[in-house]
Amino acid sequence: MKKNPWWKRELKEMLSIASVFFVIFVLFMLMKKAFQNEYTFNFVVIGTAFVGSLIIAKVVLIFDLLPITKRSDHLPNIYRVFFRSLVYLVGYVIFTFLEHLIKGLIEGGDFLHASSLAFHELGKLTYITSLIAIFVAFLFFNAFWVIRAKYGPTALFNLFFRKVDQV
Repeated sequence: MKKNPWWKRELKEMLSIASVFFVIFVLFMLMKKAFQNEYTFNFVVIGTAFVGSLIIAKVVLIFDLLPITKRSDHLPNIYRVFFRSLVYLVGYVIFTFLEHLIKGLIEGGDFLHASSLAFHELGKLTYITSLIAIFVAFLFFNAFWVIRAKYGPTALFNLFFRKVDQV
């Protein structure tokens, strides 16, 4: 049996992670629109959720390789879920900071000015509230990942997508 190349495995893993976050982000964005009494629907919401889910999936994959993520593996699952969610959230903040820093450098600012702008972006209320939503998404994701690790990916798939009498 021929083994898949590393990039195919990586892509498959990233897309499976991104699909979970895509669904969560679309639901969050639809809830946000409903709370704002804005019932128009445009595809920018879907595009934003898609790009955001790909970024989050890459953050998860990168931070999963770090030894700090493995520090909670011996703990009860509830602690693992919270710890890994916090680690991923820190990773997301780092990636967001770097994104704004690079954007500031490209726009012609020096490093000090660009980092000041990046910190300013991280301090905005909209960013802080989005961190709460992203942390909740990480909690859901890690809870499902613990279940997936315990029972296997096919059992989790069958649990949610097969008829009850087929499980």
